[in-house]
This record gives sequence, C-alpha cells and structure tokens, in this order.
Amino acid sequence: MIALPPVLRIFPLGEGVLFPDTLLPLHVFEPRYRQLVADALDDDRTIGMVLIRGVDGPVEPAPPDRPDRPAVYDIGCAGRIVEHEPLEDGRSMIVLRGMVRFRIRRELEFGDPYRVVEAQALYEAPIPAEHMRAWRDELRVLVGDYATALSGERTPVDKVFEKLDLEGLVNYLSASLPLAVLERQSLLECATAEQRFQRLSAVLRYRVLGRSERRQEK
Repeated sequence: MIALPPVLRIFPLGEGVLFPDTLLPLHVFEPRYRQLVADALDDDRTIGMVLIRGVDGPVEPAPPDRPDRPAVYDIGCAGRIVEHEPLEDGRSMIVLRGMVRFRIRRELEFGDPYRVVEAQALYEAPIPAEHMRAWRDELRVLVGDYATALSGERTPVDKVFEKLDLEGLVNYLSASLPLAVLERQSLLECATAEQRFQRLSAVLRYRVLGRSERRQEK
C-alpha cells in the first residue's frame, strides 16, 4: 500500500482531476504554487490534487478571513512529481503520476503560502477476477461506440485495451475521455474500481444515447 505523508500539500484546481496510475501535466505559475512545488521537490515530491467546488456554477464562497481558500471537494488524489522542467522566469512545467485517492480530514495551519491538510488514504479493493473479461469486453464496446458518436466514423480503440489491466484502463479512460469535470469528480469519488467501472459505463451509455437522439432529431 502507498502511504501518504502526515501533512499533504494540496493544489486546488477548477478543472482537471487526477486518478491513480494516470499522468497529469501542470503549468505552475502562481507564486504560492511555485513554493509548493519547490517544497515538494525538496521533500517526497508528493502533491494532493483537489477540485474546487462550484466549477459547474457559482463558486462556493471562501471563508471571509481567507478569501484565497475556495471550498474544495473532500476527495482528491495524491500524485508524485515524475517530471519537472523549470522555466527561466520562475514558472515550471511538471507531470504528476497519480498514486492513491484520499479524503481530507481537516485543513491545517502552518503559515505556508499554500494549503496543507491531514488526509486519509482511500485504498481500493481489486475488481473480482471472474468479471474481468466480460467487463473489459463491455467497456471496449462502449468506448468504441462513444468514439464513433464523437467522430462520426468507427474509431479503433484496441491499442489502449491491449496495454492496461482493467483497473488501470478504467482510471485512464476516466482521466482522458472528453467528460465534464464533475463527471470525472464523481468517478474519482467511487469507493472501488468496480464502482468506477459501473459509473463510467453508465456515463458512456448516456453520452452515446444522447448523441444518437440528437442525430435523429436533425
């Protein structure tokens, strides 16, 4: 199991959701997040990614005494910096690899310019082996149908299915398919990889059905 540090630096975003075993590139330009990245590089290279609440509408207000701290979702994903490219003006490009989901237990005060929390790691039970083949085949069909609905042509999806196991595949698709950010957050909040598979399948069926109905209306 992957252990989280006792104090987790968090990077709130208004878009973009990190999943375990996926990669997330980030352009770091705000001074407080430059400091966060510098401190993470000097330590264990770990950053907790969390989504800001209200991205689908009015943003939930921050505390009056801390206007720089918008409300965030309780469930996020910790990532490790695997690539770091410093730029001349102090900005940097980094790539995070997702490690483990976490739940924020409480926010802490240490006087840092960025936010830090006490977090609980959320470990996931593996997908039952007896369902692996059938669910993989089901997902292959759904992704193929969705890709076809988006492009209007039958798009091959076999390559990605050859490289990843089912759990890795579900996380990769949750992160990379053109889904709404709140759909991604709902997928991240699923307690197990099995539940994430079921949720992702439901989202894809809904998307394919919606596009089919819109074409018929035309």
